[in-house]
Amino acid sequence: MSENENKMKDIENKMSENENKMSENENKTSENDYRMPDIDNTKLEEVMASYAEKQDKERLSQLVFALKDTELFIPTMIKPNNEGLKPYIIKNPEGDLYMPSFTSIKKIPLDQKYQGMLKMKYMQCVSLLLDNPSQVLGIVLNPYHDNLILKTQMLELSRQVEQQAAQAKPKAITMKLEDFRMVTRHFVEFHQIPEKLFTQKLDFIQSVTSELLCEMYRVPYVEAKQEGQCPYAPKQFEMMELNIREDLNIMQVVVPSQHLYKTNCREIYFVWNPQTENVSYYLIEKGTEEDEEEFYLGVVNEDYSYDRLEAAPTEGNVLSRIMELFETSQEEQEE
Repeated sequence: MSENENKMKDIENKMSENENKMSENENKTSENDYRMPDIDNTKLEEVMASYAEKQDKERLSQLVFALKDTELFIPTMIKPNNEGLKPYIIKNPEGDLYMPSFTSIKKIPLDQKYQGMLKMKYMQCVSLLLDNPSQVLGIVLNPYHDNLILKTQMLELSRQVEQQAAQAKPKAITMKLEDFRMVTRHFVEFHQIPEKLFTQKLDFIQSVTSELLCEMYRVPYVEAKQEGQCPYAPKQFEMMELNIREDLNIMQVVVPSQHLYKTNCREIYFVWNPQTENVSYYLIEKGTEEDEEEFYLGVVNEDYSYDRLEAAPTEGNVLSRIMELFETSQEEQEE
């Protein structure tokens, strides 16, 4: 671990100017243009501070377990030709490449403007780097502030701990609630959410949180007096907002993959023009056994009718296709 410690100190010294800026601005974080709910990583940040002071085996273990179930903010950028998203990659003074991540909005420097900010589970970040080998050497937590580097060896250790924990868990008992879960989820995704979007428009978008969405999915269980059977939690709803242009914003919501049945949604998208307040609602729907494709891209119209448009674009191309569809619909409305 001494090599990692030396690297951290080098980066801290050579980025001291950025750190000073961050310190001066830390109490102004409300000016950051990120309307996503913040993440409470207080415990993780305490462990990080302890590990930075002394990198021994005990504190390493504490860090691994503190990271395991946490979420991080990951800066993203749009690929050339709007071909999806990719994480930002930064280079340290030695030329080493790392994927930046932040434990809270307060840790994001005010002078760093990103095209998008994605909430990701730490283990998803681990999989992203380990399963897609590249020149990126690992993750840096809170660059320009804490600069805690997690190299590939650390990521592999995190994966080993996760796999061991999964093997130790007892198998879940399968319950015969498939039909109820499929119908109620479909009703929320195809009726209740678009109804709120089209009646409240930007007010609804500005109020959307993972907690609010989870509550909408939970209500049918409460009404059926089956609240204990609701399988969803707020942390399962992954949200990302992109300010593409002055006249185009997109909010992507990756809904829980758990209990994803036919006609249920894998992802939903709120698309709007802040200047005209025009809104649209797109979704990625799971097909039925009779369908040729596994997933489809569709749109719920303002009269609440549904149009299945086409087979879902390949991963990385969904956003660019939705942008095209929204722009076309806006042009048609202007004609």
